[in-house]
Amino acid sequence: MTPRLKTLVAALAMIMAVPALAQNNQSRSFDAITVAKAVAAKEPIGLRTSAEAGLRTLINDLSKDIPAGTLPDNFPFEINDISELRNAKLGMGFEVHTAHPQTLLAGGRPFEQMLMGTGIWNFVVLVDGHPAALLEMEKVNGKWQVNGAGGSKLAQDVHQTTQQNAGRNAFRFVRIYQATADFLEVKDMEGKSRFAPLLAARQSLRMPANSALEQAAPVSADVLPALQGAVREHLARFKQ
Repeated sequence: MTPRLKTLVAALAMIMAVPALAQNNQSRSFDAITVAKAVAAKEPIGLRTSAEAGLRTLINDLSKDIPAGTLPDNFPFEINDISELRNAKLGMGFEVHTAHPQTLLAGGRPFEQMLMGTGIWNFVVLVDGHPAALLEMEKVNGKWQVNGAGGSKLAQDVHQTTQQNAGRNAFRFVRIYQATADFLEVKDMEGKSRFAPLLAARQSLRMPANSALEQAAPVSADVLPALQGAVREHLARFKQ
């Protein structure tokens, strides 16, 4: 594999390699279809087409460098053989949302009101229907380009959580970089934001998993203090 490809395909693997989160709830506590359509409508025009082209180019380049029957260490796609990538296709896409650390520390409003889109989008890459990686896209000089691929465990985490709970695509993916914490934000039956912690957040913030995403996941008041503490500690370390 060329140095350029090694850098490209490893970019997400290093920052997104978190184990899968199992969810078994079959709740239907809000109008999932309506919300899902609204979320899907926000996907930028041309993004998915560019992502599909980028995925095909990446797979073609990888196939040239890797002999059949072998896979290098830390390969970004969770597969058994390179030939399986012929069946790869894009699943759901979602934008990464975050909050500025100073905004988060200042508080004064609910966590969900602090969030903003980063312009970075991820697509779950499915191989024979199973999540095998995430493909990260970003717009540079007016054109969507592939930033990297990897994070198979996070792909499984997001896929399983959304597929086995109401809403499916009706969520926001939240990443607080300074706290090493990822969440899925959903709306409960009353329209209140709830934040289901993915494994990175459960580990860094010591938060429990939720068996009922829309009903039992923490609300802003539960999440914000822990995030503020983690961000404060992170910033203090860099000031030393």
